[in-house]
Amino acid sequence: MQVDPSELGAVIGHEAAKREFLEGAASGRLHHGWLLRGPRGIGKSRLALQFAMHLLGSGDGSFSANENFAVGKLIVAGSHPDLRIIRRPVDDAGKQKAEIPVDSVRQLSEFFSLKPAMGGWRVAIIDALDELNRFGSNAILKTLEEPPARAVLFLISHGEQLLLPTIRSRCHEVRLVALSETETMSALVQSGRSTGEAEKMARLAPGRPGRAVQLEGDDTLSAASAAVDALRGLGSDGRAFHVALMQAGKSDAALSAALESIRNGLQVRARRELDPVMAGGWADAALQLMRVEAEARGLNQDRAQTVAAALAIAAPLVQSGGG
Repeated sequence: MQVDPSELGAVIGHEAAKREFLEGAASGRLHHGWLLRGPRGIGKSRLALQFAMHLLGSGDGSFSANENFAVGKLIVAGSHPDLRIIRRPVDDAGKQKAEIPVDSVRQLSEFFSLKPAMGGWRVAIIDALDELNRFGSNAILKTLEEPPARAVLFLISHGEQLLLPTIRSRCHEVRLVALSETETMSALVQSGRSTGEAEKMARLAPGRPGRAVQLEGDDTLSAASAAVDALRGLGSDGRAFHVALMQAGKSDAALSAALESIRNGLQVRARRELDPVMAGGWADAALQLMRVEAEARGLNQDRAQTVAAALAIAAPLVQSGGG
């Protein structure tokens, strides 16, 4: 699978994970399965790619954009013989399918059974576990149970779907958190945005520059801003919230931005709320909204259905006057 060149840029943040990986690689006792967990857009995929480049080349551990230039060219072209990247494919209309095909995962057994073509490691990245069905998860488990020598499997998880305990137990788990404000700004500026643009985008997805880039655009910025404004008055008046979601429902990107901003706002309220009952209500609403987002992605659900589901979650909060 080809990779966008921008994905091979320098990795900002996650210093502890970098050190842990480099120590394992240097010791010769690198775990065969790495589970990289954390919210969308914080750089898990980019980190996995840089780890792969380090193993497939002769990197100095800087995880910079210039490290392993020759290896990077092969990865971008999708032609490195010792790397397999598994993601959701696109359909004839250019839209990503709902799931990663199970056959793509099953083919890993054959891939790992071969000796490294370039004399080093065989590396695979599954991006992400959240987009596998149970057959795909079982296929991964089989690969993890029979790890070949000089092979590493990087598994990415956004935490939106439950993982099989047997997968977690057979992997070295690395929990990654959202970036700091400074790191987020640095990542966005590095991607070519001006400081002003970076500030607007950072507010859209705090600590998650990758997600901010995905949601970039006038429509998404406006939708997210309107949703956040409406959320402030949710406890007393649901009309603005209703209007904001209906407007956002006119495009996939705008709706995704609005739902994400609302969920972030609900989580903030839950943390700040002194009343434990009210805090539980906000937290539960945020969790329900996360499920709505995951279903919308996984089922390619109609936007009207997604809006209706989100409004149903908000209705009790309006009626209770919680805010």
